[in-house]
Amino acid sequence: MDQQRLVELLQASQIPDTQKVKAATAELRKNFYPHPDSLLGLLHVIVSHPEATVRMLASVQALRLVEKHWENIGDDQKPSVRNELLQAIIREQNAKCRHGLSRVIAAIATVDFTDGQWADLLPAVMQLTNSDDVTHREVGSYIIFSLIEANPAYFEDHLSTLFELFAKTIRDPQSRDVRINTMQSISAMLMLIDSDEDEQSLNTIQEFTPLMVEVLKDAVANGDDEKVQQCFEVFQTFLAYDSALLTRYFKDLVQFMLDLATNTAAEDDVRTQALGFLAHCVRYRRLKIQAIRDMGAQLMKKSLMILSELSDDDDDDEDNTPARRALTVIDQLATDMPPRLVVVPLLDEFRSYATSQNPGQRKACVLALGACAEGAPDFVSTQISSVMPLVLNLLKDPEQSVRHSALLGLIHLGEDLSDSMSAYHDEIMTALVMNLDAASTNESDEKNTEIIRSVCGAVESLAEGLGSEVMAKYGESMIQRIGAFLSHPDPKVKSSAAGALGAIAASIKSAFIPYLKQTMEALSTYIVAESGEDELALRSSVCDAMGRMAVGVGAQEFSPYVMPLLVASEKALHLGNPRLRETTFILWSQLATVYEGDLGDSLAGIFKGLFDCLEQEEEDEPEGQEGLVDEILKKGKAKSSEEADDEYVDIMDDDDDDDDDWDDMVGVSAQAFEKEIALEVLGDVIYAAKAKSTPYIEKTVELVAPFVEHNYEGCRKTAIGTLWRSYACVWEVMETQADRKWEPGLPLKFEVSPHIAKLGEIVSTATIHLWTEDSDRDVITEINRSVASTLKTCGPAILGQKDFLLQAASILKLIVNRSHPCQTDISEEDEQDGAQGSSEWDWLVVDTALDVLIGLASALGLQFAEIWAAFEKLIVKLLSSNEAIERSTAVGVVAECVSFMGSAVTPHTATLLRPLLHRLSDEDKETKSNAAYAIGQLVYHSEDANTYLPAYNEILSKLEPLLQITDARLQDNAAGCACRLILAHPDKVPIADVLPVIVDLLPLKEDFEENKPIYQCIYQLYAVENPTVRELSPKLVNIFRGLLEANDDQLDPHTKELVLGMTSALSG
Repeated sequence: MDQQRLVELLQASQIPDTQKVKAATAELRKNFYPHPDSLLGLLHVIVSHPEATVRMLASVQALRLVEKHWENIGDDQKPSVRNELLQAIIREQNAKCRHGLSRVIAAIATVDFTDGQWADLLPAVMQLTNSDDVTHREVGSYIIFSLIEANPAYFEDHLSTLFELFAKTIRDPQSRDVRINTMQSISAMLMLIDSDEDEQSLNTIQEFTPLMVEVLKDAVANGDDEKVQQCFEVFQTFLAYDSALLTRYFKDLVQFMLDLATNTAAEDDVRTQALGFLAHCVRYRRLKIQAIRDMGAQLMKKSLMILSELSDDDDDDEDNTPARRALTVIDQLATDMPPRLVVVPLLDEFRSYATSQNPGQRKACVLALGACAEGAPDFVSTQISSVMPLVLNLLKDPEQSVRHSALLGLIHLGEDLSDSMSAYHDEIMTALVMNLDAASTNESDEKNTEIIRSVCGAVESLAEGLGSEVMAKYGESMIQRIGAFLSHPDPKVKSSAAGALGAIAASIKSAFIPYLKQTMEALSTYIVAESGEDELALRSSVCDAMGRMAVGVGAQEFSPYVMPLLVASEKALHLGNPRLRETTFILWSQLATVYEGDLGDSLAGIFKGLFDCLEQEEEDEPEGQEGLVDEILKKGKAKSSEEADDEYVDIMDDDDDDDDDWDDMVGVSAQAFEKEIALEVLGDVIYAAKAKSTPYIEKTVELVAPFVEHNYEGCRKTAIGTLWRSYACVWEVMETQADRKWEPGLPLKFEVSPHIAKLGEIVSTATIHLWTEDSDRDVITEINRSVASTLKTCGPAILGQKDFLLQAASILKLIVNRSHPCQTDISEEDEQDGAQGSSEWDWLVVDTALDVLIGLASALGLQFAEIWAAFEKLIVKLLSSNEAIERSTAVGVVAECVSFMGSAVTPHTATLLRPLLHRLSDEDKETKSNAAYAIGQLVYHSEDANTYLPAYNEILSKLEPLLQITDARLQDNAAGCACRLILAHPDKVPIADVLPVIVDLLPLKEDFEENKPIYQCIYQLYAVENPTVRELSPKLVNIFRGLLEANDDQLDPHTKELVLGMTSALSG
């Protein structure tokens, strides 16, 4: 091997010239690295070359070749090489080179230890670590860290020796490096600690926690940024392992980090990292945080205080400031903690912050409210009346930056709560117009541009929730104002304007038709852009807006634009812009839905584009032989030589070890994000196109099924959803063609085709695997939704797949018990405490699982009683939950399940009646409303009259006040319940007193499902010639006629037939 040429190529690899680096790397990979001698050559460079940069680069490359070539080095050469490496690392003066060489030694040792060689390495390293020479201790301690990190399993039998050593080195009086190296070593060995089996090691690790905090304090006090970061990385690593490792000092550690985060005298980077650790604690140790008294409240209040440091100059996209990171903590708290523990403390502070003389506090409270609305929308929606007047004041604040923050907060509120804000629509729209007009006076001003974009964003987020009537009222004014910004010089303003117009169109629907032609013409020039980052971003926004307009105005009105748009969309896939590809996919979903898949030849192009996306290769983490050029190109996106000159980073200024380079690249690839969108859109298109998608189903399943095991949870979630929608599509097409509808119960009343049976097998097998083990709650929630929806739509066929029903029931019990892997912190299965409550996203997992239970009841009918018996105790326990949302949901589940299992509920009457009666007086209106519905179902279907008849008077007395309450569908459900009581036992109800009250409530305003028992009851009373109903006939005839004339879906076909018959009889 030509040693001189090897050195020359290594040197050439450092030149800030992309072409030369590529050439040098290519030659190294082709002519040197495939041969074992290249490893010896690199090791020789490491121990002898005078330039530190070359030695470091040689270490990087040698590390990659050790596993491949070390065993092929002659046994007679190895001893001298090992010895020379140890001598070299002792005399090496450059810390980064020492670290690189330590990695190489550790890699060689990993191979040697497996072969029973290099037995004298550990004694030599221990001697260095115990040396009186501080430099030797630094060298030895870093080699120890490198050895443990490279091969932790080897040290499983050496824990006590290492602990004894670390107890000294973490207190090293002279060297911060030794102390940090020790922390990193402890971090690297965490995977070896079995907290259940090795209590002594667990205790030892726990006692290192306060010592590690002291190391961090020292690094912070001395402004050693690198050491500070390494300390934080160690603490972050602890969160990835058994929670018991930190349990003893967890509260103290969280409090220390919180104090550090709020210390304005500390460096911003230190505070930001402390906040990052706290955010991860909330995410991965939420049960621990929840168990610490007032910690959730303290985290929220302190984060709010830090957020108020937000300055006017802070970049909205800059996340690396304490204020911005505090907002991340607030978002995490709202997402992962019970609202009463974290959102209530924010609301307690909201008024004082919103009316503060400090603009920073005024900004902080509204931004925090927006973040909480995203994490806990249901709870925040109940508080809108108390906070909205203050938000409106902030939208009119004299400080422009406060108004901007209020607009950003309003955007988040609008995304999740716009329907809850309808009472304030006039004030909101007035404030938006005021801000828009004020900013329009000088559109070239950057701050005004931000206001314009934010107003457009607020309109976009609010449009759908405020409803078509409200938006139609302000539509013309807003369309004209916002439409003018389509010619604004800033592409980002144009993008925002397009998004707002699309949202308005989707909201006001046909009312947008007069503006469609003009708007499409204004947007058309942007949909053909083929280059330029800003131009393609604008094209992406316009593509999304046009899709919304299609949804709004409908197929016929949009027809002149659909085919040209589809042609342009297929071309967009080849322009190399990820966001444009994603919005193109979403456009396809929208158009497929609007046109029910009737897109001509373009449908084949849509499927091809989606299939091509799913078949593309993903960027994997590099394997062992990539040259330095790969790192430069990946970090610099293949820059030109001139750009490389400007942005080249010398390897000596890079992080201190090669593994950290790769750490920056680990995560979700761009292709995976794109595939997540493609998978979801594929499901949308298939379900919208129905029979037209039949030729593509087989390939869809073939491509989608493997994504159920993808490492990115977004792909797993959308893949499982698309598999279920594909099954539902095939089933519905079959039913349509056969003109036959499924019936509840197993076995099926008719035989399904082998094709559907096979598809069911694929879907159910993939589902059970994921449903049982996946720890991501969004994935489990999607499975729950998909299974529930399909059972209700397609019936029991898929339950016939081998063991699917039993396994599904078992999984659902785990979820309702909050014991599923997605519901527990790492190794904290025993810490669940339902009394503490849960975050809304955690509850959503349970809520959707209960919906699966309803789906099973729908599919099985009378046979569901056996399943219900296994869940009854769990549901009854939820009926008495401290959380209103849990009580109301549980009552609703009882009602739905009873309605589907019919008379099979009879043995459960006594168990269910008493708690339902109690809930009929619940303080929560939604729970009371559901209780009325549930009791009506129970009495109507149960055959255990001896149990429920004695409670008739109590039920009626509790229903009476509910008939006067207009909220939460109470009147409708109470009326439905009373009518079911009459249908079951007309002789037990004072019809003369009850019926007039019910008739006065007709027609129903909200819950049209209750029309069925009400009009069935009236029909039955006419049939027996009840005098009260006869007296009410004049009123009833007018009600009947109004219902029949209304062009809506208030009545199902059977009920409509009853009403029509009664109308005819009374009119005649």
